[in-house]
Amino acid sequence: MCLRNSFSRLGGWIFRVVGILLLLLCTERMVWGELPPIEKVETGPDRALHVNGKPFLPIMAWLQNPSNFSLVKKCGMNTVAGYWPRAGGTQNVAEYLELVKAAGLYGVMPYDPAIKGHPALLGYIHDDEPDLPHQESSADVQPGPGLRLNAKTPLWRMVDGDESSWSVLDPLENAEWTIRLESPATVGRVAFWLTVSPGLSVATEIALLDGDREVGRFKLEAKRGKQEFTLPQPLTAREFRFRVVRVQTGQNEWGSISEVAGYDATGRNVFLSPPRLVPRQWPERTKEVYQKIKSADPSRPVFMTFTGYFHPHFSKWSEQERRSLYPAYIEATDVVGFDIYPIYGWNKPEWIHLVYEATAQLTGMAGERPVYAWIETSKGGQYTGPLENQKEVTGRHIRAEVWMALCGGATAIGYFTHVWKPAYSQFGVPEENQQALKEINDQLTRLAPAILATRETEKLRVEVPKKARLAAFLTTHEGFAYIFAVNYDPEENPVTAKFILSGLADSMSGPVEVVDEDRSLPLSDRQFVDNFGPLGVHIYRIRLK
Repeated sequence: MCLRNSFSRLGGWIFRVVGILLLLLCTERMVWGELPPIEKVETGPDRALHVNGKPFLPIMAWLQNPSNFSLVKKCGMNTVAGYWPRAGGTQNVAEYLELVKAAGLYGVMPYDPAIKGHPALLGYIHDDEPDLPHQESSADVQPGPGLRLNAKTPLWRMVDGDESSWSVLDPLENAEWTIRLESPATVGRVAFWLTVSPGLSVATEIALLDGDREVGRFKLEAKRGKQEFTLPQPLTAREFRFRVVRVQTGQNEWGSISEVAGYDATGRNVFLSPPRLVPRQWPERTKEVYQKIKSADPSRPVFMTFTGYFHPHFSKWSEQERRSLYPAYIEATDVVGFDIYPIYGWNKPEWIHLVYEATAQLTGMAGERPVYAWIETSKGGQYTGPLENQKEVTGRHIRAEVWMALCGGATAIGYFTHVWKPAYSQFGVPEENQQALKEINDQLTRLAPAILATRETEKLRVEVPKKARLAAFLTTHEGFAYIFAVNYDPEENPVTAKFILSGLADSMSGPVEVVDEDRSLPLSDRQFVDNFGPLGVHIYRIRLK
């Protein structure tokens, strides 16, 4: 869902105008001084990125035009990730990164030799979501003369075994297609599934041809579902050519066929050729890209964003495929992340727990590599139905998801701010969520040294009721112990949790301060208790003697 083609909506002249204005404003008063120029970037044993020897928590915005940089800053983010110039355009990565620097931000950019060593370059990034699956087929279905093809509905969908898919025939009248088999087969019966939809033309008569000889003609009703016919004589062939000879004309001259089947004497559909799922880019190719980048510039880490399909919840890949694909992808990157948007992407708030589970799973797969998660920021997705039926993404959801990711092992956070409804915007975050982002990110920035300190989870045990879902981790920093905790119960049940500390007992001094909540809790016998509301987050600080 992290889509690069968003920039195609903006003309090059807008980019130039905004760039000139930003550069003119880039004076001694600019905010660049808040982030030091980058001399080196390393990854530490604590999974954190280190900039110039100090731990750094990237808080990223995905794929933003420079006109949005002020909003990115306003919401407390410090990095922008992704930028692919439009094909044939005048924009280039080096110009864009200069604008990133002028705005006081860091950039995670696709590799370009022109930006090597740039003081705002935090890292490089692979093409988005190499693991995104798409269907490929071995079926050989050839178009007849004059047929205009639709790449989104290839002809092989007529033999994929999925009656809900379809192949567009444009124009439908006199449309021809040929199904070619690997070896000859004898067909005695054929069946068709038509696509019937308002405005479309519908095939009402289809002929089967053997060369120039018609061997069968089939009258169809303009309805959905299977319509089966017996041939006058069985046909043995490798190629089966069909022609639409009569149509019920609609507003559009094109129509579609959902499925075509050809049955032999045993009832086997000899036309059937189910497709297979393949990733957008195979790990071998991803590794080649990675090696080229690292060979050209080993001074910056390379980022890679997955879909959420490494998590078995989605069942896109089999367990065997997941075990094969993802370790190989991870070998081709230095920093790895993912995007799961439970509400924006699926309209399912009850899936919110996946943010924690997927982060923890990816952290376990990533070795010592830093992990990041992209977080949803609003409704307005293009795949979740009409806007009025989409559920709200609130500041409470955003905060809980951020801390789910951090408690799951993330040491960087990213935000996806693009919306398509009611109109497209790269930064379509409503005002109330912008305020929530600022509060969340200001807290992250302030507490980043403690968040990124070495995790000492063996010194912390949390007791909650059996069905509760609460995640927490403990670090120590500059004389304090910190505990970060989130209630990630998807049913939004409250929970009471008991925190039991060990290993720090002789050096702790109560009470327990609840950070940014103006309250404290008693510490007794190395334990304290607190209540969490639905999706509640609490941060605790305990002085060490």
